[in-house]
Amino acid sequence: MIRQTTARYFDGEHVAPKHGRLVYDAEHGELHFYARAADGASEKFLFSLDKYNDFELRLRGAEQHVEWRRDKKNQTSALVILNDQRFARLVRDKFLAHKNIFWRFATYIWSESFVRVALPLAAVLLTTAIVAHFAMQNLYRAIPETWDKEIGDQAAAGMADFGEPCESPQTVKDLKLFVPYFADAHTRYTYEIQIINAPIENAFALPGGRILVFSQTLINAKNYAELAGILAHEIGHVEHRHGMQQLSQYMTLRLLLALAFGMSDDATLLAFGADAGALLLILKNSRDHERDADTYAAERLAHVGISSSALRAFFERVSDEHKTAIERIPDFVLTHPADAERIRFFERYEKKHSAKLQAAAKRMEPNIASLLRQKPALSSECYPNDDAEGDEE
Repeated sequence: MIRQTTARYFDGEHVAPKHGRLVYDAEHGELHFYARAADGASEKFLFSLDKYNDFELRLRGAEQHVEWRRDKKNQTSALVILNDQRFARLVRDKFLAHKNIFWRFATYIWSESFVRVALPLAAVLLTTAIVAHFAMQNLYRAIPETWDKEIGDQAAAGMADFGEPCESPQTVKDLKLFVPYFADAHTRYTYEIQIINAPIENAFALPGGRILVFSQTLINAKNYAELAGILAHEIGHVEHRHGMQQLSQYMTLRLLLALAFGMSDDATLLAFGADAGALLLILKNSRDHERDADTYAAERLAHVGISSSALRAFFERVSDEHKTAIERIPDFVLTHPADAERIRFFERYEKKHSAKLQAAAKRMEPNIASLLRQKPALSSECYPNDDAEGDEE
């Protein structure tokens, strides 16, 4: 099948165009341009185009512009202009079909009138937004829970930038006493607590059950009641898979961008998986994740019979430290904002469930009640920069 239309050709070097006809050769999958001679009685073949010329198609007023790089070395562009809308659509359908879906849709928009594309464009944008939102919120559910620990271990390997792990066996043993009270009854995770020697007052939960506590947190803690609240919050992140949600949201956006720019190959997808652990160290928990972990902590503390007053004191202290030394604190620590809103939340929750809290406190095991009042004893090797002295265990 051969179809043709009149066209003008600009070679990118001369101002005056060459008039002639653009021919579609279906058998060879090519476009041929024949220039008309000055006398109008004869014509001359000038060039051919196929899908490998990587051209663009755009509507300009009533004209369709087919533009491509004629010389990649000096970036010279060539241009064919035609007024045949049907022929332009034929070119779009036959020569741009190998492009990714986002590029094809963009070409459809560029090559049609606004009235024709407005409704499809709105529908596609709305559908894309709905699908992207659903994927970002729920894609992590399709990730096997057995992957959580592997990704958490990858992330833990990158913690050397913040400090080295240190040994304080009794402290870790004491903290682990609280885990059965805060983890879900049928938890899928085996919790591991690790102390990181760093002058940072915070903790960090990784997928799979690894919780990293910075040594300055233990040094500054008034008692284990503070640490119990922090631990309950971090366990909430693990149980609700917030880290995996962060990764799925990030990877959904990356995948959409990759598809949009034609980079949705296997290597790109494998790179996402390989970078997952490292990404956890730069991604931030959303405000919703923090509120969710706070709610989890408030519920577990009340269920066990531990007042949140010590945790609120921790928030107040860290908030004051942020105001005077925020330039010394890594960005990811700021994903745990110790603001008045969170303090008020714990106050309101404890007041509302005071009867439940008091009843649970009466049932609390004596060794746990005693531990809550004690100040953590940290081994000397876990003191940052050897600028403080600790109790040997």
